[in-house]
Amino acid sequence: MVVFQIQPAFSEQPPVDAKLIGAWTTKECSIDSAGSPCPYLPESMEFFKDQTMTMSNLGDQHFSYKTTLTKEEKKAIEQNNPEYKGKSLLLIKYNPNADWASTPMYVYSVDKDELTLILKGWSPAQFTRKAK
Repeated sequence: MVVFQIQPAFSEQPPVDAKLIGAWTTKECSIDSAGSPCPYLPESMEFFKDQTMTMSNLGDQHFSYKTTLTKEEKKAIEQNNPEYKGKSLLLIKYNPNADWASTPMYVYSVDKDELTLILKGWSPAQFTRKAK
């Protein structure tokens, strides 16, 4: 007798973008139109497989993050931020009680060992993967 087990599309957590996993260090800071550095991005950060991450400016505390959005989250975000339509988004939940659609969000891209994060109103920040 053959038994088939059907796996859900998502287990308890949506998939992680494996390219993000690891430690990153600032290569180029994000600035505003006046040339002031962005206070929302750290010198370094690390992403883990359990969908948590740390930021050097916030100590050893782990924050939840995600890059895969539900259809409802995507619709709500794009309705309020049309410039995010079709972009890869990184959402970081600093407050565990906040809903994902109201957390800080960054447009992100990973190209080999370079991570680019864009926060609305700031120039792109670039990070380099730390060697293992």
